[in-house]
Amino acid sequence: MKIPVIDIFAGPGGLGEGFSSVPSKNRRKFDIRLSIEKDRIAAETLELRSFYRKFSPKRVPPEYYTMMMEADLERRSQLRKELFEKYPRQAAAAKKDAWCTTLGETSSKTVDERINKALKNEKNWVLIGGPPCQAYSLVGRSRRQWKENLDKSDIRVHLYKEYLRIIAAHSPAVFVMENVKGLLSSKVDGKKIFQMIKQDLQDPSIVFKDSKFRYKIYSLTSKPIDFENGYPVYEKDMDYLIKSEDYGVPQRRHRVILLGIREDIKVDPDILTPVGEGEMVNLEKVIGDLPKIRSGINRSFVRSEQITSNNKLKKKRYYKKEKDSDKTWQELINSFRNEIISWNGFAKNYSRQKISPPNHGIGSEFVAHETPGPDNPLHDWYKDPNLKGVTNHESRSHLVQDLKRYMFSSMFATTYERFPRLHEFEKHATELLPDHENAKSGKFADRFRVQLPDEPATTVTSHISKDGHYFIHYDPDQCRSLTVREAARIQTFPDNYLFCGSRTAQYHQVGNAVPPFLSKQIALIVLDLFKKMSKS
Repeated sequence: MKIPVIDIFAGPGGLGEGFSSVPSKNRRKFDIRLSIEKDRIAAETLELRSFYRKFSPKRVPPEYYTMMMEADLERRSQLRKELFEKYPRQAAAAKKDAWCTTLGETSSKTVDERINKALKNEKNWVLIGGPPCQAYSLVGRSRRQWKENLDKSDIRVHLYKEYLRIIAAHSPAVFVMENVKGLLSSKVDGKKIFQMIKQDLQDPSIVFKDSKFRYKIYSLTSKPIDFENGYPVYEKDMDYLIKSEDYGVPQRRHRVILLGIREDIKVDPDILTPVGEGEMVNLEKVIGDLPKIRSGINRSFVRSEQITSNNKLKKKRYYKKEKDSDKTWQELINSFRNEIISWNGFAKNYSRQKISPPNHGIGSEFVAHETPGPDNPLHDWYKDPNLKGVTNHESRSHLVQDLKRYMFSSMFATTYERFPRLHEFEKHATELLPDHENAKSGKFADRFRVQLPDEPATTVTSHISKDGHYFIHYDPDQCRSLTVREAARIQTFPDNYLFCGSRTAQYHQVGNAVPPFLSKQIALIVLDLFKKMSKS
């Protein structure tokens, strides 16, 4: 029997993917019955993945891969339409599973109807997901006011309240709630938000009087030091923090994840098993076997001047459009490289041999390539033998001056095994400093950050959709920021997980996700709970 799962605030489906990846005799042990997400493009990604899951891994139709391996987005969209028309039953089920709506705005009645329809009277099921971090900023306000003086315009209150309401109204056997590390230290009016949230989750009737059950809130990394009236007690709030790199994820992503178990279930969970010392997965091991591509070029900075706008001084910048070609790129990159080699400290690591543009140019929505390689520690996790390359692997176009900063940053990291701070940019060449008001303030000292090859990456966030300065590739010969697929590898999405929409939308989705490889380990703990429940 498959265990039903409802995924709310689903993003592109990272948590759900981990649960869906737990096998049982060639079937999936968990069944994602409903994924709720407000972003239309992320919901398209969820729908496509739900369609994929309607087939056993060995019976995914060849047309699915034909669609994935189409580099032209318009043509891919048409192939998706044809795919859904050829398999109407699976397509209809996928459309039902992925619901694009905004929790907190959609009526409770409508949400409850969709959840009840998906659950089909199942009493023991799993709720996964968590409200966006902004939802907690107002939790400290008197919860008694929620029913009376609620600020209807503040969606953040609605998000947190709706999450709690779903638990209160539908009583999942287990819930898994993820949120940012800052939740542990945030305060409102001197009170810790985390303690209030834990109290609400333990006893939803504090807010919703009709709630039938209380919940035991467990850490996934530490055993309780004690129990009070059957409820686990932990030494410190940090016990609820999961450091992803300790569990085989190639990323220093630190998140609060709570495991809630309904009070009538008299079993205790296991905890995650960390990787051994020296077994952390570094960045180069998971993205080093992807096709090499170059950066794109869009424009160059010419000059800036102060102008008055609305009685305020403002800086106006002037740019020149640049032609993007292999030839232009090669000339620029080699001139930057030779100049940097001439600076003190760099010559010992580099010859003056010219860099040539990679065969795959700036990449594409699909690049044919044999990957992942056999030495990739997550080879079996990423690999789909039916996919003859990688999707979502196209570089951004960059400002010419930024490419010089990227080249300097990656060469500096190769030389000194750390990324340079902004004052070190200025120390080597003043033109490396960006034309930015805060460039010398120290406020953005790590504005340009190389991801080091021999360490787990830093946290991939939705900010990667805005610019790539914080996610510079370590290889100077590619001189670029990370692609969507590289970010997806860091987040441990399988290579056959296709992100829909524009490149900006793809980056945003990847940055908003829970790493599926970590999620699968959590799902195995939940599965063990259900096995114990069936025996007790």
